[in-house]
Amino acid sequence: MSEVAIEKVVTEINGFRQRLAMLKEEYTRANRAKMAQLGENLTRRVRDLRDQVTNAPQNLLGLESRFMSGDIPEQEYKSTREEYRNQLQTNLRSIDEIRSLLMVMSQLEMRPGTGGGTSQSGMSPRPSPTD
Repeated sequence: MSEVAIEKVVTEINGFRQRLAMLKEEYTRANRAKMAQLGENLTRRVRDLRDQVTNAPQNLLGLESRFMSGDIPEQEYKSTREEYRNQLQTNLRSIDEIRSLLMVMSQLEMRPGTGGGTSQSGMSPRPSPTD
C-alpha cells in the first residue's frame, strides 16, 4: 500500500473511533435517562405502598370498633376484613418486587458501559466477551 492509502485508512479508522465514542456516550445517556425514570417510578410506588401500609392498622382498628359497636353487620365486617387481608398480601408481594427491582438496578449500575465508570480517555471500558 502507498503512504497516501495508509493515511486514508488511518483517517477512516479514527473517524470510526470518534463515531463509536459518540454512540457510546449517547447509549450511556439513554441508559441513565431510563434508569432515572425507573427510579422515579419506583420511588412513587414505594410512597404509595408506604401510605397503604401506614393506613392499614388504622383502617383495621376502625373496622373492628365499628363492628364491636354494631355499626356494621357481620357479613360486611367479614368481607371488608378479607379485602384488607388481600390488600396486605398484595403489599407484601409489591415489597418483594421492589426489593428485586432495587437489586437489579444496583447490579446494572455496577456493570461497565452503563454509566458505572469511564476510563481516562472518556470511553467506557471495552466489554468482555461474556457481556
